Amino acid sequence: MLAIGVGLNLFVAMLTVFSAYGGMFDPEERVIAAMAAMVLPLLLIAGGLLFIINLFFDRRLILILIAGWAISAPSIRVFAPLNGWKPTLTAEQRKHSFTFMTYNVLHFWDYRGENHTGVMQNATLDYILDTDPDIVSIQEYDVLDTKGPWKIMQAQIDSLYARYPHRYESRYLSYALYSKYPFQPIDIGLKQFSQLPAMGFRLDIQGHEVHLLNLHLKSIGLTDEDKELYKEALAVPQTKGELKREIKEVKSQLLSKLAEAFKIRAQQAHAIRHIIDSIGGPFIVAGDFNDIPDCYAVRTIRGKDMHDAYADAAFGPTITYHADRFYFRIDQVLYRGPFKAIDTERGDIDSSDHNPLITTFLFDKGVIPAPKRYDMPTAEPTDSTTNHIP
Repeated sequence: MLAIGVGLNLFVAMLTVFSAYGGMFDPEERVIAAMAAMVLPLLLIAGGLLFIINLFFDRRLILILIAGWAISAPSIRVFAPLNGWKPTLTAEQRKHSFTFMTYNVLHFWDYRGENHTGVMQNATLDYILDTDPDIVSIQEYDVLDTKGPWKIMQAQIDSLYARYPHRYESRYLSYALYSKYPFQPIDIGLKQFSQLPAMGFRLDIQGHEVHLLNLHLKSIGLTDEDKELYKEALAVPQTKGELKREIKEVKSQLLSKLAEAFKIRAQQAHAIRHIIDSIGGPFIVAGDFNDIPDCYAVRTIRGKDMHDAYADAAFGPTITYHADRFYFRIDQVLYRGPFKAIDTERGDIDSSDHNPLITTFLFDKGVIPAPKRYDMPTAEPTDSTTNHIP
């Protein structure tokens, strides 16, 4: 029995380590590692259950699990940070802070349905206005149509535009930016991709030049049939034949699409990291990454000089996508520069299939050196561009 216990604990510990560092492998070469990284939460739960069993069976086996967790600690910390203390800003500090929201708004539809109980006007717009961040970076933007079924009111649009005098909206590209600080859209290229994975902006935040990349990386692209298959795979099969059929269909339909998406996001990540290195200086890179926190794409973009705002300033694990039982944190906020994330929270709103992330940044004290500068060409406005830096 002891040998079985040792083997089982070693198996779970080794899988945990492999999953924790799966994001270090390029999906073009080791796509199985990218897939393994997605199951880290399940392996941590399995390890926790084994820990409890070991308390009653043989406590020495706990050391195997602890060793696996210790080796995996950097990735576990990104997945489930333990920043329990949130600083209270003084009046002077508040003057040197700003709030940032990234939000995939699902075209301002209501994921819960057109006639969701108690909704009198667009819930997504209401949440943005009630939260009142200084900068709102939006993916899956669509025109604010008061004649559509999603209860967008003219009063909401008027309030949004009054609140945010500096705006960029593009229905064609599906990106928007609302800001209390002036900014200029910049042309960052990336035309080699069929779907534009990022929009670039140069902001003037309290006199500091900060570049922003608003990201929407490649999604898996599942059909309704694929989603139903995924839900079936989560259920317990009734017969052996049904189990074999589900395994075959999952491998041919789901895993192939997942692998292709991993590879495309890796290519997008390398191109985005090249842009960051070319421009230099302070940066915020945020949006819908369509992948987990420590995946290859996030690691590539983050490099060695950027921080994860959730890992730096949040507490515990969370999810930002809640549709079709795909419960993952796929929206990320990365940053570098003369400021730090002091608080990051997931927005408690489910009108979109994504939850927003809201981060409070605080500028560092002292003199800030002039950033390294590489001037990117100004982007031509596509739909609506208002009040930018001259």
